[in-house]
Amino acid sequence: MVVLFLAPAFSAQAQAPVPKVYYFNWYDSKPQNGMNGNWIVIGNLEDHQATAAVYFGNESTPRETLTIDAKDRALVTWPNTIGGPVKVVSPGGDTLVVTQRVVYKNSFNEVGAVEESSLDDTYHFTWYDSKPQNGMKGNWILVTNADQQEAQVEIYIGAQKMGSYSVPAGGQITPSFRNTIGGPVKVTSTNGQRLVVSQRVICNDGFNEVMGMPDRELDTVYFFTWYDMKKAWGMKGNWILIANGTGKTLEAEVFIGAGASSRGTYSIGPYQSVTPYYPDLVDGPVRVVCKNCTGSDKIMVSQRILYKDAFEEVQGTPPAGLSAEQYFGWYDLTAQNSMNGNWLLVANQGVGTATVDVFLGTSPTPLDTYSIPEGGRVTRQYPGVMGGPVRVVSRDGQPLMVSQRVIFKESFNELLGLTRQDVGSPVAPDPDLSLYRLNVYWASMADYQANLLSVDMRVANNGLSDGLNTSVTSITATAGVTSATPVPLSLGNVAGGGGYANFTVKYNVPAGVKAFNTAIQSQCQDGGGNWHYFG
Repeated sequence: MVVLFLAPAFSAQAQAPVPKVYYFNWYDSKPQNGMNGNWIVIGNLEDHQATAAVYFGNESTPRETLTIDAKDRALVTWPNTIGGPVKVVSPGGDTLVVTQRVVYKNSFNEVGAVEESSLDDTYHFTWYDSKPQNGMKGNWILVTNADQQEAQVEIYIGAQKMGSYSVPAGGQITPSFRNTIGGPVKVTSTNGQRLVVSQRVICNDGFNEVMGMPDRELDTVYFFTWYDMKKAWGMKGNWILIANGTGKTLEAEVFIGAGASSRGTYSIGPYQSVTPYYPDLVDGPVRVVCKNCTGSDKIMVSQRILYKDAFEEVQGTPPAGLSAEQYFGWYDLTAQNSMNGNWLLVANQGVGTATVDVFLGTSPTPLDTYSIPEGGRVTRQYPGVMGGPVRVVSRDGQPLMVSQRVIFKESFNELLGLTRQDVGSPVAPDPDLSLYRLNVYWASMADYQANLLSVDMRVANNGLSDGLNTSVTSITATAGVTSATPVPLSLGNVAGGGGYANFTVKYNVPAGVKAFNTAIQSQCQDGGGNWHYFG
């Protein structure tokens, strides 16, 4: 018989939940501005109901208060409304995935909200273009002061300061610089106030918004799921933009494809950008690496695409943005909504083959399951499917690069998967299991006669994160000794910070054996569903 002792319970004083706050800079549903639809999509990632309050501008009372069932979603739209910022508040501290979906004329754009813990005082873009000869009809840098004091803000394009601004607490500015092209772009609060920064562009008859890259997230390596420059498929341009915001010359190399083929190495002068492109190439994933960055040197990378007459920009993902679980607010590939394509792109950036489940909405059953080799990727579509939120999960914890690429009518949009950090639920420290031997004994005369030796064991979790679904997966021994205890042996959840679970193993010990060694392997999951292995 297996004996299991659970760790003693400890009582703690209940703490008030810390609200989570999600920001957008702007909302526009004015038909006279070409807006044919603007929806705030709010997905509940929790296993219980969540409340969301939606605020517009500096209004102190929410315009909408919503109750959202577990793993379900809600949509908010306000006709004939323009302004900002928009705040979505989870008063109970529940984790939400929040995006904004916009139809401008015949183009579509979706952008993820910025969660409060991800705010920074400095943001970057690779490029700025307001040249009419390039089809640019408008380019605005939107800056919201999300802090408590007036923010002193400076904007640079390349090495040139374009303007200085005083932004009151809760206020915003929307500067535009006519007939200007170049990069990189830096937006900074010189007195350290936290900002929300995005760039909104009208190119030809298409609209795009891209969020600024927080300064603390800059890196030396970036990933994309895909590259496509096939003119026959409507692609008129696809540029990998690599920006150098330092005072020295940097070198960057671009790799594209599962075989990681080098496509070129580029020298980038101080406060300059390069914009390579690769005619008629379609492949993925993409990796951009700074070859001579040292110390605090960082680059900034994005991908700018012209599809027919529509424009799209997506930021590169640094290694810290890779995650075993990622989210979208919505998926739509229905003909009645003019969706002509919607691909989920998933690249395995980890070690070993990744088994990846895709969940849609409240269903506990995966919509699809992929097996992705190390360094490989999949590109799947689901015709006739609409709903959300979407969860993409690697069962064995491999870090993934995930995006959703959509063709709406004659326009193109790509949205990166949102990680736990993006949605305000950062990854907890890993669990850390250790094995201890407690007692060795013959449990009964019958066991003694049958040579069944009992050994009491303890699995203790010395990590700071709980070990969920902990189990013993393998028991082996030397000297001809075998285990009579079946595996897997479930131990339940083992609390972090010293929690433990006791169990007993019975060994068949041949006559004459005086000593033997045993090896026991175990596994558990962290709060993000990633598996950890011990022994």
